[in-house]
Amino acid sequence: MKRVLVIEDDEDLRSDLITVLEFEGYEAIGAENGQQGVLMARQLLPDLIICDVNMPVLDGFEVIMELRRNLQTAAIPVIFLSARSDKVAIERGMKLGAAAYVRKPYALKELLAVVGTHAC
Repeated sequence: MKRVLVIEDDEDLRSDLITVLEFEGYEAIGAENGQQGVLMARQLLPDLIICDVNMPVLDGFEVIMELRRNLQTAAIPVIFLSARSDKVAIERGMKLGAAAYVRKPYALKELLAVVGTHAC
C-alpha cells in the first residue's frame, strides 16, 4: 500500500483528502503545517507528498527545499495543491522540484490522476 502524506493547514480539506485517498487504496497521513510535515516525512518516508503552498510555520516552498536537502527525503515526489495559481508561484514550485502543481479549487478526478501517476 502506497503511503501519502498530506501537508495542509485547512483541517477540513486535509481530512477530506485523507478520506478520499484511503478510499482509493492509499495509506494517508496528515500534517497541519509545513514544519510538522517535514518532520513526518523524515520519520515516515512516504511514497508521495501532497503539499499546500500558503501555510504557517513553513510554507510549501520551504517544505520542498527542506525535503530536498535530506538524502532520505530528497527523491519523494511532491505535488503542490494550492489556491496560489499565479505563474510565478507555479514556476517556482516546479523549479524547486515539484512533480506537479494542482490549482485549488481542483477537480478530484484530476488530482487522483496526478496522485496515481506519481505514487508508483
